Amino acid sequence: LPLPNSEAGMRRLFSSSLRSLARSSPFPSSGGRKRGLVTHSFASLRSPPKCTPTFPRRQFSFTYPTPRKLEEIVKIPLLLMNEADKIVEIWTDYHSSKPGVFAGVLKGKRKFQVMMQRAQKSPLFIYPLVSPDGGGNYFVLVSQFQGKHCLFTSLEDFNEKKENAQPHLVITFYDELINEKDLVLIRTDICNPAFSLQAAKNINESVVKHYVSSDGYDLVDRFNHDPSKFDIESYLADPANQS
Repeated sequence: LPLPNSEAGMRRLFSSSLRSLARSSPFPSSGGRKRGLVTHSFASLRSPPKCTPTFPRRQFSFTYPTPRKLEEIVKIPLLLMNEADKIVEIWTDYHSSKPGVFAGVLKGKRKFQVMMQRAQKSPLFIYPLVSPDGGGNYFVLVSQFQGKHCLFTSLEDFNEKKENAQPHLVITFYDELINEKDLVLIRTDICNPAFSLQAAKNINESVVKHYVSSDGYDLVDRFNHDPSKFDIESYLADPANQS
């Protein structure tokens, strides 16, 4: 979503969006739904793919494109036989050959607890993503935490479709090893192939920064609970906030 050049134009674009974001959820609640297999076909940042179940008998408005539990990906008892650093290596190597998936880690049980507490209190935020065309434009992504998942859609799709907006990216935090290894394994699934692995990595790191650090979370808290004091122009213009 290229931003208007003028400050007045930016203010007009985002004033209504902020009011809407403060009281709405861009995604349907996950409820008790089980994971389904999904296919991705669109390649446009303006129109993300429909995360449609492969099997017609399971027709959900949204199906997570990633396993919900770590045991669906790896054999946890075998993984626990390794030291933490080796587990990180195994995790990243395993996903390095999988298209459309970025693997990361978060070290520290306390960091993860803080992140989840803050995500529950303040589930929404926005992230500017620099356009790959090199023209100086960037897209604005809207994120929402749902438990241990963080979903992203575009601001444009959110404004147009509200709860029917489809995700561009889904980040999943697997905490099954946190007590034994002090590790949380992270997987970012790209629902829209227009996003690169580098973009997924940058967004992943930005989410952790904004929900773990005090300075970063101050912005998230203000965005969710006191949006009139959230300086969106300064936030979006700051290169440090652009993924």
